[in-house]
Amino acid sequence: MNLDGSLLPSILAWPLLALFALALLPVVLRAPWGVLRHNRLEPVFISAVGCIGLLWSMRAGVRPGLELHLLGSTALTLIFGWRLAIAAGLAALAAVSALGLYAWPAFALNGLLLAVLPVLVSHWVGRQVYRLLPHNFFIFIFLAAFFGAMLAMGAVVLASAALLFGLGAYPYQVLMDDYLVMLPLIMFPEGFITGMVMTMLVVFRPDWVRTFDDRDYIHGK
Repeated sequence: MNLDGSLLPSILAWPLLALFALALLPVVLRAPWGVLRHNRLEPVFISAVGCIGLLWSMRAGVRPGLELHLLGSTALTLIFGWRLAIAAGLAALAAVSALGLYAWPAFALNGLLLAVLPVLVSHWVGRQVYRLLPHNFFIFIFLAAFFGAMLAMGAVVLASAALLFGLGAYPYQVLMDDYLVMLPLIMFPEGFITGMVMTMLVVFRPDWVRTFDDRDYIHGK
């Protein structure tokens, strides 16, 4: 999931980065930063960025670009909402890129795969769960958190494999044998850890979770 900068020629990489920045700038600027200040969650946000950067730096794989690591994007989305989650993901990616762990020329592609796609998938799952199903604590944990995280991980791995294949980085058989075969093994821990983290937060610090309201999920149940 860490795309190498050599996959894109420099004549395309930097213009793509500029377009990516222009597209994401309104999202970041319109993020509800005032919510962090009002609820005194700035330290929580900064800590979350650090934790996500740490997760993304602990990757394993047999070939460049085919590394797997935990995402944490669903937890970010459920805690802060999708706009702040994207901002946190971009901040984490910038941090690991500054440390030399990710390539700056591939920042736009890595940003789409790691900071945008899983957050949008998680946001969509959360919205459907809230809109279509009863507002129940266990439904929130098992579907919005656990299942949402698994689906987000699956989307990222499949999208990165399709991108690597489209760029001609690896043939189909290599992607299947060295990358996609590991998808079930990484989806479950992503969902399990996300579900565990969100369970602890909604039990002990529900005021930190922007998408969880006691009035909907607990009171009167």
